Amino acid sequence: MTLIKPLHSLRAFLITLCLGLCIIPGLAWGDDLDSADSLNLFNAFDEKQATTYSIPRPVSKIAENISVITADDIERLNAHTLAEVLQTVPGLQLDQLHTPGNTSFFTIHGNTNRHILVQIDGIPQNFISSDNAADPGSIPVQMIERVEIIKGGASAAWGSGLGGVVNIVTKAPDSERKAGGMLSGSIGSRYTADTRAELSGTLGRFGYYLTGGNMSSDGLTPGTQVRFNHGFGKLTYDLPSKGKITLGLDLRDKSIGLEDSIPYDFHDTSDSRYASGYLAFRYPLTERLTLDLNGYGGRRLQTAKWGALTSPDLFLDSSNREIYQGGKLGLTWGDADTGVTAGLEYEHHDLRGREAVYQEPASNYDLALDRWSGHLNGIWSIGRLSLLPGLRFDHTNLLDDAYSYTLGATFRLSDSTTLRGYAARGYSMPLVNNLAIMNGQRRNQNIQTVQAGIETTAIPYLWLKGTLFYNNIWKIQSFDTSVSPATVTLRDQVRQGAELELRTSPVYGLSLTGGYTFSDSWDKATKVELDSGESGPRQNVKLGLNYYNSEIGLRGVLTGNYVWWKSPDYNNANLSAMIWDMHLNWKPFPKKELAPELFFSIHNIFNGDQYIVDFRPNAPRWFEGGVRVKF
Repeated sequence: MTLIKPLHSLRAFLITLCLGLCIIPGLAWGDDLDSADSLNLFNAFDEKQATTYSIPRPVSKIAENISVITADDIERLNAHTLAEVLQTVPGLQLDQLHTPGNTSFFTIHGNTNRHILVQIDGIPQNFISSDNAADPGSIPVQMIERVEIIKGGASAAWGSGLGGVVNIVTKAPDSERKAGGMLSGSIGSRYTADTRAELSGTLGRFGYYLTGGNMSSDGLTPGTQVRFNHGFGKLTYDLPSKGKITLGLDLRDKSIGLEDSIPYDFHDTSDSRYASGYLAFRYPLTERLTLDLNGYGGRRLQTAKWGALTSPDLFLDSSNREIYQGGKLGLTWGDADTGVTAGLEYEHHDLRGREAVYQEPASNYDLALDRWSGHLNGIWSIGRLSLLPGLRFDHTNLLDDAYSYTLGATFRLSDSTTLRGYAARGYSMPLVNNLAIMNGQRRNQNIQTVQAGIETTAIPYLWLKGTLFYNNIWKIQSFDTSVSPATVTLRDQVRQGAELELRTSPVYGLSLTGGYTFSDSWDKATKVELDSGESGPRQNVKLGLNYYNSEIGLRGVLTGNYVWWKSPDYNNANLSAMIWDMHLNWKPFPKKELAPELFFSIHNIFNGDQYIVDFRPNAPRWFEGGVRVKF
């Protein structure tokens, strides 16, 4: 029954498709048809590389269900933050997309972002003092070279990530020239603006990549005002003999919320500040053995003030702070076919929480968390078969020890078809605060997961990937703050489902992408189905129409997102619409390197409503346009 709703959007899709084609000059399509890239299926589906186990490896030799998003994909979307990128990936769903830069929550196959590890160049972005969550709306995209998304438990290699991993790899210095860069600016509805700059190059052994920018908006929906400044830098030095040293710095400062009148007698203002850095050393000991050392540290701070517009009194005045340091030692031997990665890690976190209004003990705490880890992961290929075992041990002073392991396999059934599967046990850190500590529920949350899938290009002009998944999860924290003192209950849950992805090769510059994900989740003790606040959406449809014509310098993408949440009636959810966005990029003089590129986006073309709670509606139709110049 719920599949009927996306079909009702077919007419909207066709109208939008015609609209997009009308504004594309019908030029030079005959030339495109003759090009090898348009007709050769395998050129269209060249395998992307992923670095999920330190050695770059084709996706066909990774047992987990993985998606890779490149910088070119991100630029084509005219994306502002990681949130807008994740919203286009099958199996992932945000609670809503509001004003760019706003706080966003997301799920992978029903697992919430409390249980998903997000990291940038190896530095975890999960804020332990704030629900152990990472906010993709606080991660700008300009510095991103690649996003690797692992859907499902992957703790044997990564640690705390029973729901999946979002691994962000930043851009390297431009090795081909001494200086180059980019300037970009855009303006849209409700004074939604984004300005950025980028500078990159190599001088002898020294390389640099620098970027910074500002996002601001008066808010596309009430209460979503944004002021966001950010900067990122990476410096590299090639040692005289061999090896490389890399220094990275990341600074972000964001204020969200609105003090002006909104439909409710309520205001919410929040601030977040992130500052982190790392120093990495890579040294090839032999031709097949590499040493990696990485030290990192940083500080995170979040504050929030909630109150009534008609009264000066606040009913929430909270702050969460986290200061952290860590180090990693790794050895990598072998190559993408046969190799081993071993590593030791240490992290220290000073956690602090304050709430000035009620001053409840659960929200006022000072804790120190230390974590020691060791892992061993490998790949062994025998002809068409690759086996991928992994082991990991994590010890923390506040929590129980975690043992993670995995055994995966990929099998090249033919030149066009790969089978993959894996079974694993993993964990994720719980909420670490006084409420959990006082109730004695200091237990890591655990998962046993099984996945099986197939990836094929056996059908001409079509790439297909299908995945079945089953997750048995236990010791999930459930908080009841309606009683005093508040209680914590550990619950066992099951999440299972299926995912299908497809992509066509380009014909006349046009290609299609699509994805469908079904997820079913329930409480093991009560057999009651979980609502979407605990387990994400039951069904999700992602569609995309891509166009590229290098002769006229035009590229564009039309995306559609439909989601069906299981939401309580009192949330007054609206689930009837498929949200369509269109992004166009046009370089009027494509043969000239310094020629500007114009870009334009229409978000929520048909002004649809798609939200899980009426208090946080999605953004209505809005427009933005801008220009970028690369030099």
